[in-house]
Parts: sequence; structure tokens; C-alpha cells
Amino acid sequence: MTPRVLKPLIPMLALSLLAATPVQAEMSRDEFQKLVRETLLEQPEILREAIIKLEEKDKMAQQQEFAKQLKQQSAQLFANRTDGIMGNPKGKIEMVYFTDYNCPYCRRMNQSLNEVIADEPELKVIVKDIGILGPDSVQAARLALAAAQEAPRQYEELHQALMSQQRVQTAALATIADKAGLDAKALQKTADSKEIADKLSQNLSLFRSLGLNGTPALVFPDGTLIPGAIDAAGLKEMLKDKQS
Repeated sequence: MTPRVLKPLIPMLALSLLAATPVQAEMSRDEFQKLVRETLLEQPEILREAIIKLEEKDKMAQQQEFAKQLKQQSAQLFANRTDGIMGNPKGKIEMVYFTDYNCPYCRRMNQSLNEVIADEPELKVIVKDIGILGPDSVQAARLALAAAQEAPRQYEELHQALMSQQRVQTAALATIADKAGLDAKALQKTADSKEIADKLSQNLSLFRSLGLNGTPALVFPDGTLIPGAIDAAGLKEMLKDKQS
């Protein structure tokens, strides 16, 4: 058990013991510390119960903050026309997909999404490109955001090309863009713009405001959150439940 976990529990335990001790006003600091130690040794379940309670409290606070941010940021999440789209741009079933092109779990998630999109013509996947795994990820995200702005119909092709790489490197981005049928030079000029830098910063801010700390992550309008990769079967079942 780490000091980081124990530290916030100390005041809780001390107050509990003080409340249960009729002679606390007469006890010295050393006597009180001895009492705490003896009590924890005799009743270690107190510590376990306190940790569980603290974790439950933290989880509830996180859920409340997520719900609050989802409501406040709904327009930015689901109605921002500068985002890249996978699937049907006019689909009735929406989800937001936070991803990083150098995240191996995102590549797995991307495969699942491709399978589901093939079977669900109403699925609209709103891609929030972020770069949290280093400079190469940042540059790949900026290129993808530039494609979403300059050539939205070709965005998904570039997205898939980037996801097909074992690891995306900045030096290879022009070649990847050209093979996806885009003008790499013009696209890179847009990718280097302040507008795209601001868009990337906005995506990252949304990501953090929702309390997320890793990719991939799927967010639905009803507040459902999938933090991490999920297989196609699991995602299909979830969508089925939402449509019933």
C-alpha cells in the first residue's frame, strides 16, 4: 500500500478514533499515535474499509464531473464540423472517438470500428485526433486535422493509411498523404497553421476535461464511455442495446 494512498486516509482514521475515544482531550500526541497504531493492528479491516470508501467517493466524483463536462461540451464533441468522420457523415448513431496514430490499442479499436461500420450504415464516428505519444503523434494528428478541414471526403482514407502503419513517423507523412490521394505539400502547409494547432489543442482540452488519460476512448451522447479498446462483437452488442 503506497504512501500516496494512505496519506488522505490519515485524517479520516484519526477523526474516527477521536470520536470513539472518550479521553482524547487528555491524550498526548505520542499516546494518540500509539492508539492509532494499536487499533489498526488489531482491526486492519478499518483501513480496508476506509480505502474502499475513498475509492467509491473518488469514482462518484469522477462520474459527476464527466456528466457535467459532457453536457457543457456537447456541441464541441458532437456538432463540430471541423472533425474528421468515419462511416456515414449523416448517420443517426453517433459516437466520438479519441485516438492517437501511434497507439497500438487504437489500431485494434480502429479494426473493430471498421467491422462495425461495414454492418451498420447509420454509424457516424466523430474522430478527435490527439497527439499524446510524442512529436510524431502530434504531427500525424495535425496532418489528419488538416485533411478533415481541406478534404473531408478523403479524411477517412488518410486516417486508415495512418492507422495501417506499425509506427507513424514524421518523415513518412508526405508519402502517406500522397498515397492517400492528397496533395501532401498543400496539406502540410495547412497542418503547420495556427488554426490546426488551435484545433489540436481544443481536442486535447476536451479529452482532459472529460477526465480521460489514455487512448482509445469512445464517448456516446447518452454518457456511455468506453475507455480502451473493445472488440467488434462487444461494440455491436452495445449499439444493439442502444437501438432497442
